[in-house]
Amino acid sequence: MNARRFIVTLGLMAFVAVPSMSFAEGKAVITSPADGATLDGMDENRISYEVEYGPRGDHAHLYVDNKEVAILRKRKGSYLLETLSSGKHSLCVKVVNKAHVPIGIEQCINVTVS
Repeated sequence: MNARRFIVTLGLMAFVAVPSMSFAEGKAVITSPADGATLDGMDENRISYEVEYGPRGDHAHLYVDNKEVAILRKRKGSYLLETLSSGKHSLCVKVVNKAHVPIGIEQCINVTVS
């Protein structure tokens, strides 16, 4: 392999490696409902999520108004929310370690129940 081809190959390898590093850090995404959504209090409401635990995470927890309501063991799924009272609510998915301590990877949204 000549020097020019070797440098190009190394450059491509570095380009490919960078995006995978960001996934290794972890992520938490609430895919539904949308931030700011209005939910019907008479309907069955679900929260859908996707998580990547990263190197320090083990699973995720769901919080409603800063209270833990569920342990989420799947990386992608949904959870049926208990009946929510009318008004504004905060929904959070947080990646936690084996000791159930949040590690800083999270997403929170606000919804209104009518």
